[in-house]
Amino acid sequence: MAIKYMAMALCALTAFPAFAQESDGKTVIVPEAMQQTYENFQYAPAVRAGDMLYLSGVVVMLKKGESTNDITPAVTRAFDEIDMILAKAGADWSDVVDVTSYLTNLDRDIGAMWQVKQARVPAPYPAWSAIGTNRLFGGDNAIIEIKVTAYLPQKNAMQDKSRDK
Repeated sequence: MAIKYMAMALCALTAFPAFAQESDGKTVIVPEAMQQTYENFQYAPAVRAGDMLYLSGVVVMLKKGESTNDITPAVTRAFDEIDMILAKAGADWSDVVDVTSYLTNLDRDIGAMWQVKQARVPAPYPAWSAIGTNRLFGGDNAIIEIKVTAYLPQKNAMQDKSRDK
């Protein structure tokens, strides 16, 4: 009987890859669209530990043909990625308590980042630090990195799940 259940569990695991893996009270959050990146670069897009959710830095990358004259599309893509990771964890910007952004050209890029931020991040606003740096992972097209921390009380998450039933 136990072998039957183990076989069923193994089939379930192979049919539906684990995009949220739990270990030692921590849950790794990996949206399906980021599974290959998770495996190739061996870092979690987010980790939930207790009531806190820690997102890895999301890099604003210029695509071929884009320039620093208008970085809004690149910043928007980064915020879309943050939205996707937050959603996978059952969160949104209203849960965010702290943001740290690293900009390779603080004076040039802060305005465009701030415009996208204003359109996405509701009040009450999270704490936010903007730090100038000379280089980010990703080469010359990596111009900003945005790191997010959210507060997700487990008690509320349990209540939300019970309301969904």
